[in-house]
Amino acid sequence: MSCNLCGSPLAAGQRPRWVKDGFEVFQCTNCGLVFRGDLPDSEALKTIYGAGYFRREDGGDATSYADYLSDELEHRLTGRQRVARLNRVSGGRGRLLDVGAAAGFFMAEAKAQGWEAQGIDVSRQMGSWGREKLDLDIATGLFQDSEYRPGLFDAITMWDYIEHSIDPAADFAKAAQVLRPKGVLMLSTGDVGSIVARLSGRRWHLLTPRHHNFFFTVETLARYLGDNGFHIVSAKHPGAHYSLRYIAHKLRTMAPRSAVLRRLSAEVDARALGEWSLRLNLFDIVTIVARRV
Repeated sequence: MSCNLCGSPLAAGQRPRWVKDGFEVFQCTNCGLVFRGDLPDSEALKTIYGAGYFRREDGGDATSYADYLSDELEHRLTGRQRVARLNRVSGGRGRLLDVGAAAGFFMAEAKAQGWEAQGIDVSRQMGSWGREKLDLDIATGLFQDSEYRPGLFDAITMWDYIEHSIDPAADFAKAAQVLRPKGVLMLSTGDVGSIVARLSGRRWHLLTPRHHNFFFTVETLARYLGDNGFHIVSAKHPGAHYSLRYIAHKLRTMAPRSAVLRRLSAEVDARALGEWSLRLNLFDIVTIVARRV
């Protein structure tokens, strides 16, 4: 194995930083990038991000979503805030590509504010839902394999996407290629260098290597972006909106064998309070705004 960021090979006999859910997670001793040792291939992604990832069935684990589509309100509330920030940075409107679009709730909010939005996601089910229910232009496939023409987009967004990538270096290079000069790239992802992540260790709620392949710090993201011709405008840790159902569900990632948390999650699912929406910030998810030079 070699590091996706700096290319350094793992030292012979190097031990993983963590072992979680049966997966070994390593840290590059040269640049600090943290990543799953055995990465899935493109075919495996079709299974990993099948319908079960976006809606937990009875007996399913807590490393995916409780019910992604049922949390539409929360996705839209967070999406509106993100569009507002994108408008402030970019001047508003233009051609937008949302990478990892899922069902397209952010795209719908961007379209409502004048953006010409396209999306791409590996999930056939989510893309189909967005096309049929929201009349959105969502392609199915890997971003790194896409054939958008160079300089096509004024803005690219990657909300909670890059940690799922099987080749972040290729995705950032593709973003630089299809973004116009001075175009804006905005992304959010877990910050493994945050206080919460460091204190939580292997129990960090975003350390879910069944679905997350890479774990970034602001410094490793800055290096990826700099290597691909981007200048960082800002790196902040804003909060987002979550349903109480989702919060109870994600608590299970911290103690997956806890019968108490399983019962709590089931109780919240069964009651109307699961629909309650809260704004939460653990300051362990970073949002980066970058501009192509």
